[in-house]
This record gives sequence, C-alpha cells and structure tokens, in this order.
Amino acid sequence: MKKLVYSWPWVRIDKRLSQELPYSRSFFSHLFERWAIKSNERVLKKSYKLKDGDEVLIDNLERFIDGGILEECPARDLDIRLEKKDYMVIYKPKWVLSHPNSVRDVTHPSVVWGLYRYMKTREGDGVMPSSGNFIRAGLIHRLDKDTDGLMLVAKTESWLAYFKELFQQKSQCETIEKKERVSLKKYYTATSVLTPKGEDFLVQIQNNTPYYIQEDVLPKVPHAIIKFGITKILTFEKKDDQVTLSLEILTGRTHQIRYHLSKYGLPIVWDYLYGTESETPMQLTASTLEFIDIDGKAIKLTV
Repeated sequence: MKKLVYSWPWVRIDKRLSQELPYSRSFFSHLFERWAIKSNERVLKKSYKLKDGDEVLIDNLERFIDGGILEECPARDLDIRLEKKDYMVIYKPKWVLSHPNSVRDVTHPSVVWGLYRYMKTREGDGVMPSSGNFIRAGLIHRLDKDTDGLMLVAKTESWLAYFKELFQQKSQCETIEKKERVSLKKYYTATSVLTPKGEDFLVQIQNNTPYYIQEDVLPKVPHAIIKFGITKILTFEKKDDQVTLSLEILTGRTHQIRYHLSKYGLPIVWDYLYGTESETPMQLTASTLEFIDIDGKAIKLTV
C-alpha cells in the first residue's frame, strides 16, 4: 500500500500521479479501473480533482508494476515454434488474447500470461523486456483475439529494440518499393465469403496479382483513428461461395485485413465485426513470418 498526501488542489489525480511517479497516465488508468486508488476509503475515478490535504492510497502498487498480478491468470501453455537465447516465435491459438487490454483483463487467457509463466519456470522471475509496463512484456506485435498464428517475442531488451525498429522501418517507408525491402514480412491466410461485390472485385484483379489495396482503415473499435493501410493480395482460390486468399500486410493497422477485405465485398468467414456473427472462430491465420535477426540470419517459419 502506497500513501501520498497532496497540497495541490484542483489538479486531476491521474495527471498528478504521472507527474510524481515514473509511470504514465495510461498505466494509472488500469489501476483506476480495478478500484485500486482510494482516498478516505472512497474509490476514486481518474478524473477526480485533488483537494488540499487529500490522502491518496494506492493498493499494492508493486503488484501492478512487476507483473505479479499475472499469477491470477488461468493456465495457458506456450506453443513454441522456435526458441533462441534472445527471442522466440510462438503460435497463438484462436480465442486467446495477445495481451490484456487492461489490468482488469489479466484474468483472461493471454500470450503474456504464458510468457510470464514460462520465463518464471525457466529463469525464476517471469521477467520479460518491456517498453511500457508488464501488460505487453516482450511482445513485438499482436494478433486479434480471434486470429491464430505466429507471433514474434523478444526475451531481452536489446532484441526488443531491434525488432521494434524493423516494424517502425516498414511503417515509416514512403513507398511500396521501400516497404518491400524491409527485412520483416508477415503473411496471412484468410477464407472469405464471396459476395457479388467480392466476385466483381476478384474478376478485376485476377490478371493483376499481386494486387495492393491501398486504403484508409477505420476499425470498429472505441476511439478509432483513421490510418492509411496497404494490404497485398498474393493469390486467391475460389470454391463454391467462399474464397481463400494469401495476403501480406505492408502496414500494421488495427483490423487492417478484416476491414480491407470487407470493404471490397470479401468479409472473412465468421468475422463478427465485419461479416456475420458466429460462435465459430474467424477464419484468419498469421501463417508465415520472415525476418532477418540481429545477427543477420534469415528466419522463415510457416504454420
């Protein structure tokens, strides 16, 4: 339990905490959501404005900072496809979070939980490198909950920085040609519903593959921000009222593939946001991962 006494009235508490302690307002938002910050036995909201002499109590701050809260998570073993001293490639199944969306979600099965348990068994402390707090520890990129496939995970700070730089290089390239030369590639397989609009679209591009969809992405998520995305259609194969597509993403926008395919009349099978609701998992898989590691070795893995 951490106790703070304030004499700066009328300042938002989340702003004041982030000024006094070495953690972001976003991090403290997770604690507010879990009712972990109180004053005079009253649970505070992040918008609360401090009054002169307020005593603020933070419930077991270290538990949130060091990741110990992950002990509460349900069992989830890692499916490791490649492991090196400084990184690993894992397979994430459908219905599993890449990482908790907030501290409140740590009780849901997630890749981060598996990493914590695995490293605790192997190294004794469960510590993974992180550019923020433990919620995204070690993760270079993420997959949607309903998407399965390969994920790259760093085990040391230096390799986390290296892999993050590869992703940033691709996002900062101005042209498709430059993006293609970045030494990190992610390929996906999607099975989509073949609507009349989608049929017309495929007829237009059938002699023009690979085909690049270069469109803004507006995901169906809270507080969505429009971002430009590039999805590369490599091949496609039609069967009855469905089509299976091989894809590469040259930008990593939230719901990029799902949004782009849906916009062109090819909603992914059982995509509850952009297609049809179902209890069956969405048919999208991160099927292949290629990259050059920090030692210059070419790595390619396929599901």
